[in-house]
Amino acid sequence: MQLRFDVKRLIKEDRAKYLCPECFVPVSLVSRKESRRFFFRHLVEDGRCSAVTRGELSQSDINARKYNGAKESFLHREMKQWLADSLRASGLFTDIAQEARWTGPITGAWRKPDVSAMYGELKIAFEVQLSTTFLDVIAERWSFYQKEGGLVIWVFARFDDERRRLTQDDLFFLNNQNAFVVSKGTRDASVAANDFLMDCTWAEPALPHIAPTLGHARISFSQLTLDTERQQAYYFDHQGLKTQLQADLAEERRNWPAYFEEWWLELASRKSSQEEQEDDVWRFPESSPIHWNDWGMLQETCLAAYGREQSRHLPVAMLNVFYSAKHGKPIGIRRRHFIEVAHYVVESYPRYLRWFRRALEVFERGPLLAEQDQSGKWAIKVKRYKQAMKNRDTRYDVDETHRQLFEWLFPELAPLPRQTGE
Repeated sequence: MQLRFDVKRLIKEDRAKYLCPECFVPVSLVSRKESRRFFFRHLVEDGRCSAVTRGELSQSDINARKYNGAKESFLHREMKQWLADSLRASGLFTDIAQEARWTGPITGAWRKPDVSAMYGELKIAFEVQLSTTFLDVIAERWSFYQKEGGLVIWVFARFDDERRRLTQDDLFFLNNQNAFVVSKGTRDASVAANDFLMDCTWAEPALPHIAPTLGHARISFSQLTLDTERQQAYYFDHQGLKTQLQADLAEERRNWPAYFEEWWLELASRKSSQEEQEDDVWRFPESSPIHWNDWGMLQETCLAAYGREQSRHLPVAMLNVFYSAKHGKPIGIRRRHFIEVAHYVVESYPRYLRWFRRALEVFERGPLLAEQDQSGKWAIKVKRYKQAMKNRDTRYDVDETHRQLFEWLFPELAPLPRQTGE
């Protein structure tokens, strides 16, 4: 939604963020009403391009049919009066007017906001949003009031949590995900409290695997943060809290490889007396042997790249191999000596051999293998696979499937080899 507004705002400033790659006409970002699916639309469509993105009706045609020359609705007039009454009740606003012409001393342009008032030294325009306000109108007013040092605040008659219109979302996301409702109820409450009260709905930021929630409260205008640069007036600082949550999450994520290793080693020790299981993939348990309930976050962070259908699967055998290399002993694999793990990789997982060799180098396991190679079989096997790699034997081509996972869990090994010749 923010990108949609940015595209439109730049178009209104005779700049374009995106062009059609075929005809080089500027395009805007629009949405299908029935499915909320976004696509790019030509600003001008005259047959020069094979892509057809516009319907038969122009915006002026839609406006003409929609309003058909009718005057503003009764509810619109009521809302302007409720706004003016609420502003007067607070005693904090001066020069309160409806439909007063606002002429910009800087640009020379003018607008007629539904209600305008002075809040101390700040001039504020209140615009009532009842039905469809085209995004280019929103962008024009946003730019006008920003350039003039004023502030535009949009108010709704209602704000439906479940069935919001696209134009409501345009304003909601533009305003730090805060929406204000003015009604007869808020006007009466304002008069009774000698304050300007509105009903506010806001989105509370959530972590990636948690559905966002909406908050609701009746608030005083004096509780708002007013930002003329961003043309925002908000009660709840959605972006500020989101930024803080992301910073906290980034700090926490730095510890997750260690948490995962702790859990994996605990799991391996518990399974050591059970029948060996060396499947290629394994599903996350619903709970962890250690106290860590962030499996959903792990999936979103690292495993989402594998697709949602397999996002709970892990390459068990190779994780055991890598942790064995790190700790210099078999982990999760029923072998007695580490050299047996090395033989196991060469025979069963040759496509991971280049990565295993990186682990042997980084974790300095060469001396350990030499010590345990009493028969000399490992040295012979090394000579053979090195020659095979030199001959570009495809059995040793790298399996890239879980690169992101291994480089995240073992950052000391990154970047892992990619090309056959590495």
